[in-house]
Amino acid sequence: MKYFNYRNISDLVEQESQIKYLNELSSFLSFLIAKDEMNGHYGTPYIDLKFENFFCKEEIISDYTLNDNLIEINDFLHITDKISIQSNRHFKFEKNSLTDASYHDVISYYYNGLRAESEKSKFFHWFLILEFLEGTPLYSQMFPKGSMFNEEETNKIKALANSLIGDKKGILLSILSRTAEFRGKKLSDLLEYIDIKNITSMQGTYEVSIDSVKEIISARNKLFHRGSEFLTNTLWFKLFPIVSAVVETLIYNNQCIEKIANKNEETNNLP
Repeated sequence: MKYFNYRNISDLVEQESQIKYLNELSSFLSFLIAKDEMNGHYGTPYIDLKFENFFCKEEIISDYTLNDNLIEINDFLHITDKISIQSNRHFKFEKNSLTDASYHDVISYYYNGLRAESEKSKFFHWFLILEFLEGTPLYSQMFPKGSMFNEEETNKIKALANSLIGDKKGILLSILSRTAEFRGKKLSDLLEYIDIKNITSMQGTYEVSIDSVKEIISARNKLFHRGSEFLTNTLWFKLFPIVSAVVETLIYNNQCIEKIANKNEETNNLP
């Protein structure tokens, strides 16, 4: 589905499909607005639609133009319960950023993270984008299950497991599905393969390293542990710019996470 290039306008006749389209569109525009946010510690911008009085009717429009591709966002900084300051920010959308994009499910994860109030909740929603990558055909092809042990070792493990009963047997057999690489290394390799090699934040531009991915995974594992310190810098300077790059890659080139077309020719190019 192209956001501003609907081929079959009849798809938008029903109110249900119109609301669905507007929700997807607002999520996408929120991504464009927020993806270059340098300091989200005090909040991340997003579009919030109100459908209480939603009404539409069919109109025939022969032509239309965008006014310099500008959208004005109004937000409020409440000082007290009586005084507020209004600030206006302008965002310019390039034409190709609107017409060349296709909707992808990861946008909803990103949008939910923008709307989430707590930093822990934001982290949780945005980490789902990395977990999505782990379920893609490309990830399965790059890191096939059961590649840690050779045939001889596998047979020995099976023989030992068959000598056990109950949970011990199942636990031992489960290790046969493991790969030689650890999670951080695999995610790092996949990000590099889809050309996400550098990230930019208010700290500058840095390489997406294995250590930075490991840091994100470690923070996720500790997220809901009582007494664990939440690393704000990991959220804003590691996870947020990485998932912003992932979403941008997928909405403009969603084929990059499909299986490699010719496995024999591409095998040597895998990380």
